[in-house]
Amino acid sequence: MVGVRAVSEQRRPEQSAPGLPRAGFVLGLDVGSSVIRCHVYDHAALIRGSSAQKVQSLYPQTGWVEIDPDVLWLQFLAVIKESVKAAGIEMNQIVGLGISTQRATFITWNKKTGNHFHNFISWQDLRAIELVKSWNNSFLMKVQKAVEEDNCCFGTIDTWLLHKLTKGAEFATDFSNASATGLFDPFKMCWSGLLTSLLSIPLSLLPPVRDTSHHFGSVDEEIFGVPIPVVALVADQQSAMFGECCFQTGDVKLTMGTGTFLDINTGNSVQHTVGGFYPLIGWKIGQEVVCLAESNAGDTGTVIKWAQQLDLFTDVAETEKMAKSLEDSEGVCFVPSFSGLQAPLDDPYACASFMGLKPSTSKYHLVRAILESIAFRNKQLYELMQKEINIPVTKVRADGGVCKNDFVMQMTSDLINEKIERPVNTDMSCLGAASLAGLAVGFWTDKEELKKLRQSEVVFKPQKKWQEYEMSMENWVKAVKRSMNWYNKMQH
Repeated sequence: MVGVRAVSEQRRPEQSAPGLPRAGFVLGLDVGSSVIRCHVYDHAALIRGSSAQKVQSLYPQTGWVEIDPDVLWLQFLAVIKESVKAAGIEMNQIVGLGISTQRATFITWNKKTGNHFHNFISWQDLRAIELVKSWNNSFLMKVQKAVEEDNCCFGTIDTWLLHKLTKGAEFATDFSNASATGLFDPFKMCWSGLLTSLLSIPLSLLPPVRDTSHHFGSVDEEIFGVPIPVVALVADQQSAMFGECCFQTGDVKLTMGTGTFLDINTGNSVQHTVGGFYPLIGWKIGQEVVCLAESNAGDTGTVIKWAQQLDLFTDVAETEKMAKSLEDSEGVCFVPSFSGLQAPLDDPYACASFMGLKPSTSKYHLVRAILESIAFRNKQLYELMQKEINIPVTKVRADGGVCKNDFVMQMTSDLINEKIERPVNTDMSCLGAASLAGLAVGFWTDKEELKKLRQSEVVFKPQKKWQEYEMSMENWVKAVKRSMNWYNKMQH
């Protein structure tokens, strides 16, 4: 367990906003790739209590990543109960639950009994690489075998959790989650008949797609003792975008968590590019449909965690001081590629590496090179966005655990020559889910109210010119090129 926390300094007497039937709280819950986390929010959008547990990934074969649904279900229930207890409130004071989930992690199960046919297959799972080559391995066989079963249904984590919470009464997903599956047509706003037929997945298996902020049903009373309304289902990156109040066309969100995700609000226009930005539905609320364009880098938090396991530092907070204690990394470059390189290079065979090591290289140089590599990847994604998406940037906001690192934030601000806002609370996926839930039940009136409640902790402004980084980045790009196509070379 990561921990349970009551935030006593944020407590204040509960006040009912005008027009609200009663005072209460909303729950924002995020099932991430590494942590499942729940926060209790009050009317001021302040956290009253929290709980978190580590998501336990399974690796049955090399490249396979799965999650045991029974374990995840127990963790899901536990973090809700613990966060409510930590807030010092009762379950009947919860007026709505919003659920944010990692995207494209899927499962098939029996709609009548609720029994699953296999573990969750994670979005990080690589067996699909082989599937694309052969169309005849266990991945497809497993899905097709499940499809042949009576009452089989297919869904992502959000759909499965809703089905479990309502004891089979509700089967649905929302537009943000559907758009991240690869089976959804964002232009027609429905499941793609062409793609599902190519994959031999009957459309009847897929859940109906609902608005993101919507009354999805109530939690069965037996689970928590009261029927809590489930009033938002949302995919994690889109949820973070909503939590950051990136409501305007041109608003940009930079999430630095396990990986980095750069999203831009493209209004009601679906932007399809060839260079590495993919279209998503951000959210749908009533008649409003907001589209996003997104790209990502696979390894961000993972490289910092790896460096910590190597004892390069004890506490993550030390990395900032270590990097700032040097003028530069003395030519040492790090390539953050444990899971290959995504856009704009798209090389699944690239390797992670240090280059430019010397007898004088210390762990301080290594740590600085790691942090620099994160900022350089941010610069690459941002440049690609400017090239591919013809929408002027209005503001840039950051979230995720790595955005707490001032060195990475300042260097990124310098490299992209933009101000970057960091919020007081960096768990944006939880806040986004809670915000969408709160809107559905009238806990908050509208998005304008949410904007007023949003709190920035600090705004990073460009301090150095690009020229001061040009030589370092050129060296780093050389190192990246030398790391590419590594595993193919090793195999031949």
